[in-house]
Amino acid sequence: MLAAGQRFLDQELGVGRYPDPVHAFVQFLHMVHPGPSIITCTLLRVSKKQAVLQVELARAPKPGEDSDSYPTTTLAKKRASRKKRGRSSLDHPLIGSLNALLSTTPFVSSTPVTAKMNWVAPRSPQGLWGHRLGGHNREVWLSFRDGSKLSDVLHLAYLSDLPPATHIPDFYAKYAISTLCLSIEFKRRPDPSTDWIMVRSNSNKVSNGRYDAALQLLDERGNLLALSNHVVFTSDLKPRPARL
Repeated sequence: MLAAGQRFLDQELGVGRYPDPVHAFVQFLHMVHPGPSIITCTLLRVSKKQAVLQVELARAPKPGEDSDSYPTTTLAKKRASRKKRGRSSLDHPLIGSLNALLSTTPFVSSTPVTAKMNWVAPRSPQGLWGHRLGGHNREVWLSFRDGSKLSDVLHLAYLSDLPPATHIPDFYAKYAISTLCLSIEFKRRPDPSTDWIMVRSNSNKVSNGRYDAALQLLDERGNLLALSNHVVFTSDLKPRPARL
């Protein structure tokens, strides 16, 4: 949806006039089913320095059917273009150590998003995966399995939509989670040669079907790239009763 919004701005206001997103707020109103979809973009505000854009995603109507419900709505703020600063290539010893840990790291393939990534997560003293800091905190290093660079702000939005953190054992085997809304604040564009990004997440409370999470995305040098906050609904995964 961010990519669609960017193409819309380039088409309506000029290519490259608002290249950098500053903030995005996403509401998931209905489940998005596989199949054709429609994306609608609406300009809410335009100034010399920024533009505010509303992007709505809906299932494409069948012949003879009207579509008036939007499963997902995104409100994005884009910043006007400015001169780019020079970037130096990264030559960081951390990259080699992360690659060396890949063979011993559990591979997460629960969703199409996670299945595309390499995962490296330091364990806690109790053996919990990714919970080196303890509590409802998790640190996970991520890279693309196909070797692509994490070089675009769209990659930051991609990583922000990962499952939030909790230290409850076997949480994802016991509960289903559904994101109600999330916000992303983009701090800086990743270096074009970035291979790994760390997602540091924290959850304050998991109770009564409510689940909050705050994410920080950092590059290999520890630079803060983005912040993200989630509101998540949880429900028990109960086996279906056997049919007689």
